Amino acid sequence: MSCAVKPADIVHCPLSIDMRILLSLLILFSLSASAQQLSPAAQLTIKEANSKLSPLGELVGACYVTIDTAHTSWDELRAQGFIIGRAAGNRATVRLDNAAQLLRLQQCEGITYIETSRGMQQMLDLAKQETHADAVISGTQLEQAYTGKGIIVGIVDAGFDYGHAAFRRADGSLRISRVWEQATATMQGAAAPTNYGYGIELTTPEQVLAAAGDNDINSHGTHVAGIAAGSAATVNGIDLGGVAPDAEIVLVSLNTATASHADITNAISYIYDYADAVGSPCVVNLSLGNQDGPHDGTSTFDVMADEMQGAGRLIVGAIGNHRMDRFHLSHEFASADAAPVSTFLDYKVQPSASNAGGQIEIWGAVGTQFKVELAAYSLFNHAAVETVEVNAEGTTDISLGRYTSGTLTAVSEISPLNGKQHVAIRSALTSIRNNYAVLLTITPLNAGTVDVWADNTYLALSSRDEEGISGPTTESTLCEIGGTGQRILTVGAYVTRRDYTTPTLSGTLTGETLGAIGSFSSQGPTADGRTKPDITSPGCFIISALSNHDASGTQFVYGQTDAHSRTNLYGYMQGTSMAAPFVTGVVATWLEACPTLTPEQLHAAVRATARTDEHTGELTAPTNDWGWGKIDALAGLQYVIEQAAGISAPQRELRLNARLADGLLTVATADGSRAALTLIDAAGRQVAKAAGATIAMPVSHLAAGVYIVRVSTNEGMKTIKVKL
Repeated sequence: MSCAVKPADIVHCPLSIDMRILLSLLILFSLSASAQQLSPAAQLTIKEANSKLSPLGELVGACYVTIDTAHTSWDELRAQGFIIGRAAGNRATVRLDNAAQLLRLQQCEGITYIETSRGMQQMLDLAKQETHADAVISGTQLEQAYTGKGIIVGIVDAGFDYGHAAFRRADGSLRISRVWEQATATMQGAAAPTNYGYGIELTTPEQVLAAAGDNDINSHGTHVAGIAAGSAATVNGIDLGGVAPDAEIVLVSLNTATASHADITNAISYIYDYADAVGSPCVVNLSLGNQDGPHDGTSTFDVMADEMQGAGRLIVGAIGNHRMDRFHLSHEFASADAAPVSTFLDYKVQPSASNAGGQIEIWGAVGTQFKVELAAYSLFNHAAVETVEVNAEGTTDISLGRYTSGTLTAVSEISPLNGKQHVAIRSALTSIRNNYAVLLTITPLNAGTVDVWADNTYLALSSRDEEGISGPTTESTLCEIGGTGQRILTVGAYVTRRDYTTPTLSGTLTGETLGAIGSFSSQGPTADGRTKPDITSPGCFIISALSNHDASGTQFVYGQTDAHSRTNLYGYMQGTSMAAPFVTGVVATWLEACPTLTPEQLHAAVRATARTDEHTGELTAPTNDWGWGKIDALAGLQYVIEQAAGISAPQRELRLNARLADGLLTVATADGSRAALTLIDAAGRQVAKAAGATIAMPVSHLAAGVYIVRVSTNEGMKTIKVKL
């Protein structure tokens, strides 16, 4: 195995102008000769580096690499000086410090595909009572309490306060066992973790406390970790502890502005590596996401995340906070003769020299073929005045003449991930003339479906109320990372608190309804038609730990406790970022009861025990708002305990005949099989149990109210509600 280009001897040397030009020409040649090896994002990365004439210094980060194992191996690439992270078969994560290393890797024999991606968005008391998690933690309705003891909760995020009381035991000792700061270059006594080769790993309480925290930008990671696994705490009489207060904690700190999907794959792998080393079950929380990818579960991130999960290795992810955002357009063409579909690129901030950027991705269904055009469109004359067609393969540089300043670049491919036609368009426009807009038009070459996704940071989509122009759809606003994987448990958010009180103000959050889905909570389906989220959980308002290092000035502080000679802040946040770690904590308690719980068993438990009410409606199938309903920590735990010998695939739903009359609740299975019935009150307490082919349970002595009836047999389970 060899590499045609080996600039290692000049990587650390200042470049003369002549050398920069020479290397730029080499990059251009490389792109034309080997573009099929690079994803559109990787091609755009090199092109951007080349346009700045500083390719050696352009940060790339971790990427995904696919190899032909007949022509190379990961060991051979390591011998060439590349840092290989998580490797599985012919796919791996590879850390690249700059675009020159990306170029060098591209030239190596046996490389079949390289993918890069862009930065992440973080998906920003009463909740435990609402979900019956308080009964799980206390154990009042169980043979024992379940608090996540012996379970590892992994949090991949940023904005951590390592020394917060939420991460200490009652004696003051630290519950955080490991920290990997991916973006930190050096710290005395700390080194990069084995197998990953970048950042620093903090392996002792002394190192963790000496580091104190990862940044002063926000409190997101602290809040998320506190929800999932914060130690017991009370402020003003309100319980602020996490759902799994005795779990062991492992943190991975990202630079969310630059972290790639591959960096997050490495983070999950790192946490699982530690769990393997100590022999503990583990659940990882991902309150992160972006719009890079096909949204159908075929991204390399989703595939590798699905492969890493298994018995005692679970992932919970946030669906996203974009319910009201307008960045996705889906359109089905009936034939090659169908009318084109057009939409405007909606710049969320007016482009300028200091605010240039944005990306659009277009994905066709398998077999769907189409052509793409970009045009300057006169809003005064209602017509396109300058149109450029995107090349069917490779790169297209797009200039819209005197109507815009700067350029757009498009890269087209048939993606080796899923066989779909894929076009990525990156904007470097610095201005658009008044009364003009950028129009995207897709023309079918055969029948099929296309999906357009804007990045939703710089760019959205809009019709601008122009006749014949399509606006974005109101569904499928879910994110990649937490929202699209096959085996990831994806969580949406509903409202359990609207009131807030801080040292300086109090009031009620407007625009939200108690018990209803959060106005921000994204919805499915995935591009391949799967329902998402899988479940919903409290996500508005949630009170949890805040970072004492947070200098953003945006903390919404509720109160503080003084312990261990420091100030420990707690405060409000809302978002699916809060809903996901709540479920992560719940899953940690379920793992305590069943350490070998698999993703399929987890999904089955959620499906069988989810709560429904007047807000969700009676669900006979999952919806793209609620999934299967609202998480029930206690019912799910009881289900897992009952099925601890192994939940066999997703079980079929039982058919029941149920009747309430004359003080008797009569329940029988439609097929006459023997069943076990559990009656649970509104507080989650088990009030009665019975078994038989036909069960007649006296209920006249019970208090009036709504009760949950859970019926299970060897073949399946069904949950219904009755009002006494």
